[in-house]
Amino acid sequence: MAKDRLASALERWEAVIGLEIHTELTTLATKLFCGCPVEFGGQPNSRVCPICLGLPGSLPVPNQAAIEATVLAGLATHCEIAEWSQFHRKNYFYPDMPKNYQVSQYDAPFCTDGWVEIDIEGDGGPQRPDRDGAYTTRIGITRIHLEEDTGKMIHVGGAEGRISGATHSLADFNRAGTGLIELVTEPDIRTPEEARRFAQKLRLIWLSLGISDCNMEEGSMRVDANVSVRTRGESEFGVKAEVKNMNSFKALHDALAFEIVRQAEELESGGRVVQETRHWDAGAKITSSLRSKEEAHDYRYFPEPDMVPFEFTEEWIETLRAVLPELPDDKKKRLMTDYGIPAHDATVLTGEDLAMAEFFEAAVTIAGAERAKAISNVMLNDLSMHLNAAGISLAESKVVPSMVAELVALVEDGTISSKQAKEVFAEMAETGDSPGAIVELRGMKQVSDSGAIEEVVDRVLAASPDQVEAYRGGKTGLMGFFVGQVMREMGGQANPKVVNEVLAEKLR
Repeated sequence: MAKDRLASALERWEAVIGLEIHTELTTLATKLFCGCPVEFGGQPNSRVCPICLGLPGSLPVPNQAAIEATVLAGLATHCEIAEWSQFHRKNYFYPDMPKNYQVSQYDAPFCTDGWVEIDIEGDGGPQRPDRDGAYTTRIGITRIHLEEDTGKMIHVGGAEGRISGATHSLADFNRAGTGLIELVTEPDIRTPEEARRFAQKLRLIWLSLGISDCNMEEGSMRVDANVSVRTRGESEFGVKAEVKNMNSFKALHDALAFEIVRQAEELESGGRVVQETRHWDAGAKITSSLRSKEEAHDYRYFPEPDMVPFEFTEEWIETLRAVLPELPDDKKKRLMTDYGIPAHDATVLTGEDLAMAEFFEAAVTIAGAERAKAISNVMLNDLSMHLNAAGISLAESKVVPSMVAELVALVEDGTISSKQAKEVFAEMAETGDSPGAIVELRGMKQVSDSGAIEEVVDRVLAASPDQVEAYRGGKTGLMGFFVGQVMREMGGQANPKVVNEVLAEKLR
């Protein structure tokens, strides 16, 4: 999707986006209502029992850890926690629903009326004309409820496992019955970037709580989006489309960008937007119609007859609140306060990967808090570029906190220059060798002995009388020439700071 097409559409139209985010409680040992293990993969239909298959006579037993995880999720996102709640049966037929109904929650979810704040770098542009410069915006959360996940369909004979062209389909119920929390946002999101940032922020919160691995490729975290457009200044919502099959944050951003442009251009050409469910094709980078949603489904909700309602006491809720871990926003504020790094650095270190903040603090513990900014600079520049170029995660990199701490120390004590540090970083990222060993092996130690540097400066000045006279006559820009001559004679290993100091003294 060309950026200019999106920018052009959003000059005239405002996007209204709401997200539905399903997250499997993969860190629990067992499923929501039975003792079957929660694991990804495995032989099809090998982790099932009469309860998660919904066989006659089987009775569900709620998993207390799943309920606690849901309430923790609500507390971490500033939700109100219901003192009374219950499960409902949501009735619909789908081949991967072994019961032909799903145990979910209807009008009495565990968590309601929450919010999450997200930071956006750069101004909102035509997408957010009300936002000038980097901004923070609050996204409302309508509800978080707990339900059981469905099974999985495997389509055989079609292209890439898709149902189109398949000759037959297989059902794997291993996932059926796994605890799943669904978070529904308010329609407060206005740009694809805000949607992406919200999903990333939520993932970090869930990881901090330890309730899920949030692996989007394995389906542990799944995002659906409802998107519509309206003329700027209007308060009425436009006709929405639901977009599915976005299994990465980039896919979420790109799918929304495409859908916004599609709807805007459809309306501008005199057409109309149809309420429907659309599929995001990551290869073609387009959405396509799956099914019409002209009318709401009648799921015939009714209270789950095999389970009594839940009553939570204030004391029990506060007991859970007391065990909340440090959350991303709190971590960001603490990094700024404890280590004096700017908001931008703290936002990046805590904004996408918990491992980055952990790496930073481990390196600072070794190097000392006074070197926190220097460590942050290496991580946000050299380390981030290395990870992006290699297409690997921090855990997969050969670079460890002690290496970054040592590298920063070598620069600050004058052993190597900042330019040499980039060469050392590239070498240690490739080999896993320590910075000290690389410097020693390659003979990169910087010369800071003012006496040795003074001898070379004297020779350079003696060989350049015309330049010396011109400098003293007011052409101070020649200082760069002298520094370059000295550095060349010393093989690039002279300490630039000392070189400048000696030259300044000699050229008075």
